[in-house]
Amino acid sequence: MARPTIDFGIDLGTTNSSIAVWDGRNSNMIRNIEGYEITPSAVYIEVVEGKERIFVGDFAKERVEYDPDNAVCEFKLKMGTNEDYHFQQSDRRLKPFELSAEVLKSLRTDVQRSLDEVVENTVITVPAGFEQPQCEATNEAAKLAGFRVHPLLQEPVAAAMAYGFQSEKDRVFWLVYDFGGGTFDASLINMRDGVIYVVNNAGDNHLGGKLIDWAIVNDILVPQLVGRSKLSDFSRGNPRYVQAFAKLKYHTEKAKIRLSRIDTAPIRIDYLCDDDDGQRIGFDYMLTRAEVERCAEPFIRRSINLSLKMLANSSLSPADIEQVILVGGPTKMPYLRERLADGDEGLGIELEFKEDALTVVAKGAAIFAGSQRVSGELAAPTKVGEYAINLEYESMGPDPEPLVGGRVIGAEGEDLSGFSIELINTTIQPRWRSGKVGLAPT
Repeated sequence: MARPTIDFGIDLGTTNSSIAVWDGRNSNMIRNIEGYEITPSAVYIEVVEGKERIFVGDFAKERVEYDPDNAVCEFKLKMGTNEDYHFQQSDRRLKPFELSAEVLKSLRTDVQRSLDEVVENTVITVPAGFEQPQCEATNEAAKLAGFRVHPLLQEPVAAAMAYGFQSEKDRVFWLVYDFGGGTFDASLINMRDGVIYVVNNAGDNHLGGKLIDWAIVNDILVPQLVGRSKLSDFSRGNPRYVQAFAKLKYHTEKAKIRLSRIDTAPIRIDYLCDDDDGQRIGFDYMLTRAEVERCAEPFIRRSINLSLKMLANSSLSPADIEQVILVGGPTKMPYLRERLADGDEGLGIELEFKEDALTVVAKGAAIFAGSQRVSGELAAPTKVGEYAINLEYESMGPDPEPLVGGRVIGAEGEDLSGFSIELINTTIQPRWRSGKVGLAPT
């Protein structure tokens, strides 16, 4: 049975993407084939026995580090441009919107596997700073992925919807602080006449969690390695050590994530590279939360400065902001939250993070999708005794007794005099029924 509302919302992110579905009461995440709610926005193409295979997600992300000639990520940063990416093994060149389409196809497949449903319509989120060429490229990606209807929704608006942005006060502002893996965005939002608006935004496409990872590698791990082993010119720019640095970056990110919950985390690599004498060497280091915090501080400071500058440009101060919504994996870091909450060196605004920072945008998009009707008239039945019902109503809203109108369509020539229709809710509490309504003759 076709859905009357769009219901599906997609966060098409720079680092990770995800999809959620609105069930009438809640926004539920769809898990990918690995069982995770988020899918890395990475694409890998390999050729085996003359056949091309495309991978999206965790495996592709891993190959970005180990096989950069055939795997790419962060292509969202180039959306709306003519730049393309060359995959050496298959000799294919794909533009950013084509790569984004592969991510969208993967999410669409996850829904089909989980719900046994082919998704034709979805809401897709875009950054507040996206301009027309970038939005057009996102639309092209959606069409290429097979979506028929795909309205675009700004990411900070989606995040606010997930938190049910509402207040009895006038002129209330929220700040959406989105610190992702590769980008940072701060957006100022408020609500007027029931509609959420992005008042102002600021960001940096070269500020994100990956910079913290590389700072840990370069400032902490590399000195440890050079001090222990015979490694000449051990640097990221040396082709000899490309895979070694890929391994360090990969394991550092995993340890950094664990350090949001514990104080120390091991980095253990059985085989890192060969030293100057051709001997195989590994690496074992116990990374501490304090070391991560020290490396993260300059990047957190930059994000705070951008946020404060945006507020100043809007003639506002932190005192004018009701709360800050946290979005993005790095915002789970306790130190980052402490810095933001600090009234002297941070923002000093109440933080809101009851929703998962990694999935809040997709959940908000699904909530919005649940309010969007799928347009199109129903075809008239061809047999007497079969009927189509076309209803008009607000799919979502605060009114506990909404008005519902519409018409019942019968086979050509059939008189519906004497028929009645009754709407009965049997699934959502409290249950209700409309009572029988007589149909006018056709």
